[in-house]
Amino acid sequence: MSAARAIPLVLAALGTAGPLAAQDSQFGIRGLGTPGRWESVRARATGGAFAAFDALSPLTEAALLDLRRLTASAAEATSYRSAELAGQRVALRTSRFPVMSLAGRLSGRLALSGGFTTYLDRSYRATIRDSLPIRGSFEPYTDEVASDGAVSDMRLAAAIQLRPRLAVGAAVHLLEGSTRSTATRRFDDSTTYQNAFEREQVRYDGFGVSASAAADVTGSLRIAGWFRSDTRLRTTVSDVVVSRVDLPTGVGGGVRWSPSPNARFAGTMAWRSWSDAGINAHDAFAWSLGAELGSPEFPLRVGARGGQMAFGPGGTAPTETGFAFGTARSFSEGRARIDFAVERLSRRGGGLEEGVWTILVGLTVQP
Repeated sequence: MSAARAIPLVLAALGTAGPLAAQDSQFGIRGLGTPGRWESVRARATGGAFAAFDALSPLTEAALLDLRRLTASAAEATSYRSAELAGQRVALRTSRFPVMSLAGRLSGRLALSGGFTTYLDRSYRATIRDSLPIRGSFEPYTDEVASDGAVSDMRLAAAIQLRPRLAVGAAVHLLEGSTRSTATRRFDDSTTYQNAFEREQVRYDGFGVSASAAADVTGSLRIAGWFRSDTRLRTTVSDVVVSRVDLPTGVGGGVRWSPSPNARFAGTMAWRSWSDAGINAHDAFAWSLGAELGSPEFPLRVGARGGQMAFGPGGTAPTETGFAFGTARSFSEGRARIDFAVERLSRRGGGLEEGVWTILVGLTVQP
């Protein structure tokens, strides 16, 4: 049996069998992976509330027109994860570079951006204890399944100022990635039964489009909305297509209120039809509220978020709640900025509980 077929069969047992260890969220193992967040460090520090209004968050294109010069940004995130299932607890640590972008104006009314973010993270290692009947008796064995890699979202976006108070934008998204996947079965009775091992390089590809609009209702109030449709995720092993999975359609919107230059508040909502992906997949609704206080050169940022997760066992989507805070420091007359954020998430569903602390650092440069 090839790894492309063996690995999904082994993963199907994760909801009921044995201890497991993973590098990324264990909820993602039960589906296509762990969906990434289309948010900069600034937006993460506000619980995601400012993502729809942040030019460096790859969520809405219309926000690109807030940039006045060429801007490059990148982020690094380190997560410390604690997961508990059936009375067993594991501690995990991961490091990622979740977003990178280059954006700027071509003219007074047109802005462009290119970059990438994580669409699905598929890095994990799972160990499962079970047994199967052979010749009238049950033979215990250990399955070890590992995957290392991700699906990246490479984005080319444009925005145009239609009117002084109205901006629109659109983007194309190329989904590309690969994983090194292995599956091993070891029988306790290794003298009678031979161990099995498979290793494959698995490749993924897909495509998507998105559009957004932002309008200034008053000088202090802005509203924004976005729409995105992704086609399918195609899985290829040894140049053979082994699966095609439908990807979700998503919509969202938000409001930002800036009563003074030193006080900014925002709230957003979003929905994505992850149930299109099939078994153990659920539609996901999410909300966030946040604030940014103080001068842009040295602000205080706080926020909260909640909603459902895309993947998990059973008929009910797992839930996620969290809070975040952070700050930033500008240098070189505002041409460079370092952003900091700390995020705490709590996830529950299907008997699994997961707590995550994430420390994020972002660098923004305007040459």
